Amino acid sequence: MSHSRLAWAAAACAAAVIAAAPARADQTPSSTIAQIMVLERSDSRYREFHGAVWLQVDKATYNYRWGGRHCNGADLSDASLRMLFDAFRERYVVSLDYTIVRTKAHTARCITGFTVTR
Repeated sequence: MSHSRLAWAAAACAAAVIAAAPARADQTPSSTIAQIMVLERSDSRYREFHGAVWLQVDKATYNYRWGGRHCNGADLSDASLRMLFDAFRERYVVSLDYTIVRTKAHTARCITGFTVTR
């Protein structure tokens, strides 16, 4: 294989690996939770997302969602929801890991994990 073909093949392989890599999660500043919204299946918005969290630090600007079309179906477990509610109730500080998901009609910050601290 010639040098130029080898270089092209290496570049193509590198591009394929980068394209297949999952999106890197961003992280919010540490903050208490200002509000939690949980949607039930009977809610008209449930197909779009299953719930959202607003942090005190940026509640006027962002909410962080899970589940449904907005977040490509990525959902939070019941145990994770209980931990978030407990953090809200006890006013613990949290930091949310999230990815930004863009569709034609919407951009969402989708929760991929979180840290709770006292």
